[in-house]
Amino acid sequence: MGTLIRLELRKMLLKKRMFIVWVGVIFLSFVSITDISIDETYAMIFSKGYGLVPLMGLMMFMMFSGGYTSEYSSNMGSLIKTTKYGKREFVIGKALAAGIGALIINLSIFLTVCLSGLTKFKFAQLNLPLKNLWYFGKSGSDITVIQMILIMVITIIIGSFFFAQLGLFLSSISKSAAIPFIFGGLIMGIPYIADDFLPRELVKYLGLTPLWGMMSCQIIRYKVPVIILIIGIAVMGVGILLLPRLTLKAFLKDK
Repeated sequence: MGTLIRLELRKMLLKKRMFIVWVGVIFLSFVSITDISIDETYAMIFSKGYGLVPLMGLMMFMMFSGGYTSEYSSNMGSLIKTTKYGKREFVIGKALAAGIGALIINLSIFLTVCLSGLTKFKFAQLNLPLKNLWYFGKSGSDITVIQMILIMVITIIIGSFFFAQLGLFLSSISKSAAIPFIFGGLIMGIPYIADDFLPRELVKYLGLTPLWGMMSCQIIRYKVPVIILIIGIAVMGVGILLLPRLTLKAFLKDK
């Protein structure tokens, strides 16, 4: 299992095209933060962090869209299915590798943004309340900058595993890498775009989406009710547990 996970991670992260995009996004993440003032810079950590979501999604679904299509096209899937335990371990190994790969990508981007901002003022005033930042100005939140960063690290890990399982499931039911890329992008992209168009009284319902569950700064920014937050977390939890089972079932079907 460990060998399978390492091989899958290498295949996902070290493709030339993927690696070039990754380096470019990391560079963009670092230079996107300026040092105008401590309040402005710390607000940028969250606004730019959320603004980089499309690039996170692009990189994730670049990794996942071909997760199973290569096995189908090479007929390796038929060989794997003949083994007694290998088929299950193969799917589990892919699921774990995809989740780890996604969190490496997403955390590297977000933490680069954080370090770029925090180092500009030598990690000063980490206990600054979010309500003092323009990005959270109407939230009235007493959560501090460092607390929000730590919360987002946790939710990004959870969200990364959810989107990984979603991407692999879409790949397992399709012979085309384009379909999981498009549909996965829509599931992640629609809430991102809707943020700017929905009336404020409806925006809070985006808290039900996996995107806002992962980028939890939006939950605080729009004062999403606790019940919506709980439902959103439950949706991701069920997805992380259920989607690999559906992926296995789809993979075992004759294509």
